Amino acid sequence: MNQSLLTKPTAVSGPQNRTIIVAAWLSMLFLSRAPQIILQEFLGIDMSSSILQWWLGIALCLIAGTFIWSVLRPLRGYFIVLLTVYGGTAVLDSLTSTAVWQSWFGGQTAAWAVRFFGERLGVVLLALLVPAVLLLLGQSRQDIFLTRGNWQASSGLRWPGRPKPLGWVVVGPAVALLLAVLFGWGLLALSPGVQRQWPALISLMPFVLLFAFMNAFGEEMAFRAGPLSQLWRVIGERQAVWLTAVWFGLGHFYGGIPSGMLGAIQSGLVGFLFGMAMIKTKGIAVPVLMHLLIDTAIYVFLAMTAV
Repeated sequence: MNQSLLTKPTAVSGPQNRTIIVAAWLSMLFLSRAPQIILQEFLGIDMSSSILQWWLGIALCLIAGTFIWSVLRPLRGYFIVLLTVYGGTAVLDSLTSTAVWQSWFGGQTAAWAVRFFGERLGVVLLALLVPAVLLLLGQSRQDIFLTRGNWQASSGLRWPGRPKPLGWVVVGPAVALLLAVLFGWGLLALSPGVQRQWPALISLMPFVLLFAFMNAFGEEMAFRAGPLSQLWRVIGERQAVWLTAVWFGLGHFYGGIPSGMLGAIQSGLVGFLFGMAMIKTKGIAVPVLMHLLIDTAIYVFLAMTAV
């Protein structure tokens, strides 16, 4: 491992641990949608065109700070992940605006399947970039949850009359399926007219499932496994899961389904569920499956509104 740049995340205790926890939360807030939300919603200042530059600048400053202030050193891997996420996003934004990309995926004038494939492809590319950077810096696939994991890891929940706790492979998909039904019902209730499009949905279902999987894998790898892998040994499992869940929720304030405060809270709570599945199974398979089930309900709705 390249010890000069990325050290193995290790737990610390006492006052130093409290300082790191506070530093991790504050840095997450600065590297989230929180500044944009505060400025735009309360002060009327639109920073949507400069938010990426803000994130990149803050991430670079935080990485530099880990070489100056030893207390921050255990968070260096986390800052590198966020720099990779936002740097990759900036590159993808430039790529998707090129004439070549537009000729392939057509922007708003293309068919729904073609346009959405282009959008989800960007998420997948970002998801491949994050583990690539961490692997190059000496992390293992197990370190970054890029394994199936232990599906039978205990969820802590027991079925009545069953002494052994249920595994995440049962509880996770079951809860996700229930949430998918609720999300789907809620979306259809808001747009009752789309229910007439059920017959046209049959031909689009392969695309719905493909895009849901692309988005589920992409978001779980880039926005959960990457940062979570660099945090949980440093600030503890529950703190790390909550921190990444809040970051994930804030990211859905603009452009999420639903968006706004409701979308941020819903996405944050779902992100906590996915994060717990990942941290307990120590793998990406169960959270991706859970994410896939929920995204399928959302993408069914989007497909029905597009036909």
